[in-house]
Amino acid sequence: MKLAVNYLQEVQELFEEGKIDFIDYIKLYSINGDLSPFDWCANHKDVLFHGMEGNGPNLANFNFWENRNIELQKEYYRIGNVPYISLHIDTSDKELLSEVDTIEIMKKNIEKVREVFNMQVILENVPARYKKREKDFLALPEFITKTVNELDCGFLFDIGHAKQAIDVLKMDFDEYVKRLPMDRLVEIHLSGVSTTEDGHIWALHRKMNEDDYKFLEEAINKYNTLQTVTLEYGAWAFDEENCNYPIPKYGVVNEEIKAEAYDQLMRIKEIIKK
Repeated sequence: MKLAVNYLQEVQELFEEGKIDFIDYIKLYSINGDLSPFDWCANHKDVLFHGMEGNGPNLANFNFWENRNIELQKEYYRIGNVPYISLHIDTSDKELLSEVDTIEIMKKNIEKVREVFNMQVILENVPARYKKREKDFLALPEFITKTVNELDCGFLFDIGHAKQAIDVLKMDFDEYVKRLPMDRLVEIHLSGVSTTEDGHIWALHRKMNEDDYKFLEEAINKYNTLQTVTLEYGAWAFDEENCNYPIPKYGVVNEEIKAEAYDQLMRIKEIIKK
């Protein structure tokens, strides 16, 4: 079982202090376009590359291939010794297609991904949105399972995305997970969620809670295809100025974030070693 953590300035400092040298991968976000930490990541550990450089990780986008530097991406994958490509079962296109057409768009895009990079592809579940209910089908377990199976991909289960999805869809967590393609599980994203004053759950990469650790223990024992466990910690907020918890920033080390990242990684390490 491999252990990964997404890049933070705090993670870099912990690693350089020798406190988390047991991690196997550093996961680098390519979603926000900032790949400046790549050289440091690749010089210290193998890299998990989330999405691709360019237009983000949403496989159902019409413009998935626009503004991508394929040769540069190949170099990122090679230098980082990246084991597989992870993408979202999602679209950011304003024009939302039917379920059938959405899968067809993903099929075309993934055929080219495989042709160009010749790597394993794993697909990640995304959360349902409270104000974009027309996109609910993207988070339905039946649609996720159909997509992963028809495209013959591995599955990346994001626990925070699932918790937001069940809140929007009014479903039971265990039943939701049961209906996902967990027989193809390759990676798990671990993170806590935020609950707003009006009771909504948001997947904001907060600190994990006891339920998250319990799920991890059960998953390790239950899913024998699982290869990688990733801590996706580093919270974000809709309104940073009025946020009551720390938000990570490149180039700045926050001691609270650093301590929480360390505590979570140590706890995950203990579970994985059992």
